[in-house]
Amino acid sequence: MRRLLEALPISLLHPLLHAQTHKALHGSPQDYLRFKKFFLSLEPETVEALREKYLLYTFQRNLAEVPHYRCFLRQKGINPARLKSRVKSQIDFISTVPETTKKKYIFAAKQLQDLCVQDGQHRMNMIVKSSGHSGRQCYWAKSHREDLFGRAALTMALDENFNISSKRTLIINGFILGTWVTGITFNEFASALCTIINVGPYWEEILQILPEIGGQFDQVIITGYPPFIKELVEYGARQRFPWKRYTLHFVAGGEDFPESWRRYVQQKSGAQKIRAGFGASDIGILGGVETDDTVFIRQLADSQPEVRKALFGEVEETPMLFQYGLNVFVQANKNKELVFTTILPEAVEPVINYNLEDVGGVISCREMQEKLRPFHSQRQFRLPLPFLYVVGRVDGPVKFHAFFVYPENVEECIYRQPGMAKTTTGNFRLQRIVNKNHDHFLQLEFQLKKGVEKTVALTRKYVQWCSQILQEVNGGYKAIHQQVGAIADPIVILYPYEKYPYQSRIKNVYS
Repeated sequence: MRRLLEALPISLLHPLLHAQTHKALHGSPQDYLRFKKFFLSLEPETVEALREKYLLYTFQRNLAEVPHYRCFLRQKGINPARLKSRVKSQIDFISTVPETTKKKYIFAAKQLQDLCVQDGQHRMNMIVKSSGHSGRQCYWAKSHREDLFGRAALTMALDENFNISSKRTLIINGFILGTWVTGITFNEFASALCTIINVGPYWEEILQILPEIGGQFDQVIITGYPPFIKELVEYGARQRFPWKRYTLHFVAGGEDFPESWRRYVQQKSGAQKIRAGFGASDIGILGGVETDDTVFIRQLADSQPEVRKALFGEVEETPMLFQYGLNVFVQANKNKELVFTTILPEAVEPVINYNLEDVGGVISCREMQEKLRPFHSQRQFRLPLPFLYVVGRVDGPVKFHAFFVYPENVEECIYRQPGMAKTTTGNFRLQRIVNKNHDHFLQLEFQLKKGVEKTVALTRKYVQWCSQILQEVNGGYKAIHQQVGAIADPIVILYPYEKYPYQSRIKNVYS
């Protein structure tokens, strides 16, 4: 089978894989188990050879069929036909194909269908949106055909982590529902082998559901953003909720967390496993998943600085670590920014060499084994997939309850509100604060103009103004504020003009 996978062109191979994937999800349990056994038997090199085939095949197709991408290339002085003839390998793709970004590529399109393949409007089954931090919503079109592979990947990830193929599993979906990509897509993907109930981030309802139906299942998985999961288990502790009565796991997504957070939640709730996923509305929810192997590696790196340096270089904190599947091609550019290309032919709105503005890197499966060997680790990885690590964001934005808050949003606060414009110089610092109890806060620090006095009353006004305007300009922040209320209000620190500690001679320091 390996020789067949490597020999057949994607035009012939993909329909066979599509049929087997469909059978695995819609056939008998034995069909799924055979499919999983086949996948686990693949060598990492075979998976990467497949990935390169998919990359080249889908790139050539999208180059011909996505109108806005051809326009983008011409505006950069690149002839699409000439580019097509030059890209014959993965190395050619990396060295030749220009990067795209949300601002320079997505926002430059006149309409959604220009970003889609030519017949995309006929296959468009769902639209999700990003938070709209720029003051403009960004929409992403999806199809059921591309979702088939997403469902298969998530099903296998859940099975590897929680053995859902042999245990009756209830998933309580605590992600924000509606048009946000995580809540609605997770619901669709995770229901292949599990029973799922979509609650949203509501503590009381989740604690009502568990006693009423949780005991009818072998295990319960609760999903949500890390701050919500922490608040949920703490709320349960205050209510003396019997967490340990259930075989309980958590799946977190949307933002990073330290290993101390994982330990804290496990101790507070008695959860057996906590796993995370990486994704975005731009690339879908399956940019990467935690596995037993990634958690082992991350905890090893977290406890041994020399391991952390060998794997991730000079980093202040241990990055989140995931394995990623055949739906994307990922590389790190010279600035260590992660660049994604969707490579499934079914993708309605593909991204090509798309800079997500996350800092991190990729490590192949074999390379990871070699990097760990000097530290006396002989661990054999279960999934034949490469690793992806995420250090943080580029250029100022911070993640707050899974949504990005950008410097531009804070500038809107300053210049939409006359009271702020009259009292601050415009210099500010934006950051997410996590205290020793793992509570998350959005903190804004401002430099006051000369002669403006720092007072308690003025600070309170800044909190009110910032909270109000952030809800107007950032859809993600608004959604969070609607869920948690005043907890989402920013912490505001005002500095007299001469005492502002973040001076920069070149440009404003945001974070």
